[in-house]
Amino acid sequence: MATDTGDKFATHARAVAEQLLGEPNKNLSKGDELRFGNQGSISVDVKRGQFYDHQENEGGGVLWFIARSTGKTVDGGHAVNWLRDNGYYVEDDRPPMQQGKGSGDRPPPRLDADGNWIPNHVPDGARLTAAYDYADKDGKLAYQVVRYDWNDPASPKGHGKTFLQRRPDPQHEGRFRYKNQGAVPLPYRLPELIEDVAAGLCIFIVEGEKKVDMLRDIGVPATCNHGGAGKFPRELAQWLAGAEVVVIPDNDAAGRDHAQIVGANLKDIAKSVSILNLPELPPKGSVDDWIPAGGNAEELYRLRADKAEAYKPAAPQSKFNAVTWLDIPRPGAELKPLIKGILTQNEISLVVGESQSGKSFLAIELAMAVARGVPFFGHKSERGAVVYQAGESAAGVRRRRLPAYAQHNFCTNKDLPFVLLQSQIDLFGGDEHAHALAAEAVAWGAAMSQPLRLIVIDTFNRATPGANENDGRDMGAIIERCEYIRRETGAHVMLVHHLNAGGLKPRGHTSLFAAVDSSISVRKVDEVVDANGRQVREWSISKMKEGEDGITERFVLPQVVLGHDRDGDEITSCVVAAPLGDASGEDDSGSRVSGVNALVLRAIYDVVADKGTPAPAAMKLPNSVRIVMKTEISERLRSVMNDDSEPLEVKDGETEDDAKRRRTEANRKAAARARDQLFGKGIIQMTADHVWLTGKNVFGFPPPPGMSRRPRADPQQGDAQEDGPNPRDDLPFDLGDFQ
Repeated sequence: MATDTGDKFATHARAVAEQLLGEPNKNLSKGDELRFGNQGSISVDVKRGQFYDHQENEGGGVLWFIARSTGKTVDGGHAVNWLRDNGYYVEDDRPPMQQGKGSGDRPPPRLDADGNWIPNHVPDGARLTAAYDYADKDGKLAYQVVRYDWNDPASPKGHGKTFLQRRPDPQHEGRFRYKNQGAVPLPYRLPELIEDVAAGLCIFIVEGEKKVDMLRDIGVPATCNHGGAGKFPRELAQWLAGAEVVVIPDNDAAGRDHAQIVGANLKDIAKSVSILNLPELPPKGSVDDWIPAGGNAEELYRLRADKAEAYKPAAPQSKFNAVTWLDIPRPGAELKPLIKGILTQNEISLVVGESQSGKSFLAIELAMAVARGVPFFGHKSERGAVVYQAGESAAGVRRRRLPAYAQHNFCTNKDLPFVLLQSQIDLFGGDEHAHALAAEAVAWGAAMSQPLRLIVIDTFNRATPGANENDGRDMGAIIERCEYIRRETGAHVMLVHHLNAGGLKPRGHTSLFAAVDSSISVRKVDEVVDANGRQVREWSISKMKEGEDGITERFVLPQVVLGHDRDGDEITSCVVAAPLGDASGEDDSGSRVSGVNALVLRAIYDVVADKGTPAPAAMKLPNSVRIVMKTEISERLRSVMNDDSEPLEVKDGETEDDAKRRRTEANRKAAARARDQLFGKGIIQMTADHVWLTGKNVFGFPPPPGMSRRPRADPQQGDAQEDGPNPRDDLPFDLGDFQ
């Protein structure tokens, strides 16, 4: 509950509410009570200045609502200063924007040498050096553009400057509100411009009020827009209807683009529009260099006659990576998979789930699939360096989760392109940590054996301390910093985040889910366990901008024993594995295979029956498992798939040897497809040298030799794939030896 009563600021309640919440719900608002949102969940008593959020069951005064919506604090006067910064006047005996909330911590008024008060965001010691009046058609001051200058030894020029806009404060004569939002744009020196156009004079348009004044001082009718280059609004065109217009651009790219913007806004309204590039200007030079060098009105009109060129629309220098229609089919940025069908390189994704759903374990599994270049649930991965930022439970990730993964996957002593960042980061407080994380990630990528592919931030909540997850402004700033990290590194940025209380969507403002390219939802499957009695979990693609969503896989978190503590108790963690039994989604008859898949599987069964041996103890496989050498399976497959009794199809232009090589390649590809499906279904497992059957039920096939029933062990257990070249990138059975 807020500490302020709202009485002092009640007059601003309606305006503040509409600025921060938008238009009120007219159907639900009554009298002095405004309702906001489709359900009217936020109510505002504009007479008393009281706000109430009916969903969150909390409320308070104007300052409370500003603090909640913007992140400003009530203590210290920050919410009050927000009012002043946004043009609201708070009654006080000092100039606005200068007082704190409490009398004990009020800073003295900041005045320049001439007695003009200085806005808070202008440095101390700044001087008001120029004020340019923008008057309406009747000569009444509408707003000003003012310039402040200050000494700055750190600047190459020794000084700094800034331009601001301000409007007269209607409540206090002689004071200004440093906020021009909502003001109608006007051309500079409008009353004189109206007379010039009526007299049929040629009007020159330049960048900046100083240049306009210099031209008018030598008798040349001129005007400009406020705000500088690139900000000539369409509203100004009405004041130049029927006039001959000459645009004088500054000698730089921004000036040339500005001339195009002016021409585009005036081409159907002014009598004529031409562009005059002044000769012999220095880089970035313009009228304020040309006139001191001897330029005058007579010379300017001569240049207009001889050098000005009629405005012709030209394609702008796009700041947004524009591509024209004809260029779209040409090669451009390619969508490259990071994990095929799940993650795309150089994008942003979410891994979301409720607490204890297994989302962080799944994030580690995803990250390690990239670092090792091994499949993720049968989906091919692109190997690359991984930077894993563990802001939550970093010690547990380092001491338990990663060692458990390494032990389970036989990669303990491998030098993988993976680095764990253990310190918390802050993507909300400012740009510093985002810039530092991007720079360090790039450096780690350069130092490792693989190019940087993936940055994981686990968790999003711990990386954004102090942010209001339900505030669109807070989330917008954080999303932009994530985008910065993505742009600067070229890596995929994965955010591990929590679901909302309903368990249906990511927690917080909807802008987060809208901004990411893909999202993986993780959940426990209620009341479902596998054959070992382990809780079954499920991940699914809940969003995929450029691909298929809805892909779903189930998994369990089997326990891995890492050692024992000083009391003799086991030290354990968990890893991601496929569930055993019906929880895998198969019916009682087991998986179904056919065609080449069945042929290859039958060859494996035969070899295991003839030559299978118990696995070495180091592989940690159940005693019932029999392993065989890949080369032994290759020999069997050669006899099965390269049957010379089959008719050989020789195509036109081929020799018989060519036809045999083509058939061998076709067999190789068919076996590769069979290999992928058998491995993806968890029917087989392998190392660089060995292959074995997991014991998973397969329709039409008996239990593997040595197994009387489906084993209780995890079919993923003992996956000793070596790192380096992915065993699935080449055939596991050495089919390249076909002759």
